[in-house]
Amino acid sequence: MKRSIYWYPVDNAGKIFPAVSKDSRSSVFRLSFYLTETIDPVLLEQAVNDMLPRFEPFAVELKSGLFWYYLSVNKKKAVVKKEDPIVSKFIPWAKNNGYLFQVFYYENKITLETFHSLSDGTGAMEFLKSITYRYLTLLGYSLEHERKILGCVPSQNSESLDMFTHSYDNSKKKNIKEEPAYHLSGEKFKDHFTLCVRVGLKTDELLALARKHGVTIGEYVTALLAYSIYTEDAASRLTKKPIKIFVPVNLRRFFPSNTIRNFSLYIKATYHGRESFTFERMLQVTKEQFQTQLKKEDLHERINSNVGIEKNPFIRILPLSVKNLAFRLGYYYFAENISTCAISNLGPITLPDSMKPWIQDAEFLIGGNCLGIVSLNGCTNIMMNTEFKNLNIIQCFIRTLVSEGLSVTIDTNYKEGLDEIL
Repeated sequence: MKRSIYWYPVDNAGKIFPAVSKDSRSSVFRLSFYLTETIDPVLLEQAVNDMLPRFEPFAVELKSGLFWYYLSVNKKKAVVKKEDPIVSKFIPWAKNNGYLFQVFYYENKITLETFHSLSDGTGAMEFLKSITYRYLTLLGYSLEHERKILGCVPSQNSESLDMFTHSYDNSKKKNIKEEPAYHLSGEKFKDHFTLCVRVGLKTDELLALARKHGVTIGEYVTALLAYSIYTEDAASRLTKKPIKIFVPVNLRRFFPSNTIRNFSLYIKATYHGRESFTFERMLQVTKEQFQTQLKKEDLHERINSNVGIEKNPFIRILPLSVKNLAFRLGYYYFAENISTCAISNLGPITLPDSMKPWIQDAEFLIGGNCLGIVSLNGCTNIMMNTEFKNLNIIQCFIRTLVSEGLSVTIDTNYKEGLDEIL
């Protein structure tokens, strides 16, 4: 039975984002589907609002308590908008009927942008799949959900769980010491514009290439990005600070869960510029580091450490205004300061067979100088984002894929009329 009134504490992974997010750091990621026909915005808006009662963790607004932020039921109407060329902007929830997500349309594309306090890529994808499924049925198409569309099956309380707190057992904790990372620099675009370059690949070709090198797709792409930075940015080879690529891990792979809230942790691949790297050496280092960190026991220790901070009695009694200051300092020293950039691989999207003919393509994009990967219908899209006008790193990344014999297509979010920004 659905509750008419509910509220949640912001989950452990999401607590920091309300304090640190702003126009230049939006903490927003986006997921997109390209359909076979132009989007009807009226029906799309109806589809979003039809799905909201089913997706309780999304039907909320952010509130400030005395000690913590929390998420409270939101009964307002969600409004869809035409997509802006500047992607993954900070969501002004006060001007968005309180919602921490936005749905956009552009020609044949449906896009869901989500503030990270609300959910991760896995949870948001379930919401987008359900919105799109409902939209197609409103158009009159007869579809079978095959239990692959969450919005078509009964809700479960476990979908709303904060799995970090649920998994916490106050056992062994991991003490992680981090050194500062090398940071990219250069002239930036104006007005927080992020140039997005979509690298389209055939999934079977990319998978065969990764296997040829004895690594996974995630390991290959991580090593290639690091190598592109290493070869194209001379300063990265001279500094004592290492290149660090942060990679979110979907914890549902290790701890059974169907939560649609945040449930991911970062692992990292670290490359010291003082070492003379070949690409093969970077692949080896990447594979070794992934294997070391992708262990359930190690991940559980990190969950315990993160939640243990939240449960510290001294931390709990601090007023929210003081916590916000601590969050900002902590985010700088334990996130921004120790990361060069991030890669997030959402993996293959699962759709009902009856829905596949209407979905041409998909994209996954995370804000900042980051890289997002998603696969659908035998195609893999790598979305490379940059705030910097110098595109040498992206060009090196693409050249390497072409030299390996892959079929590559390129697209960007640049449109005419943006010359003042560029």
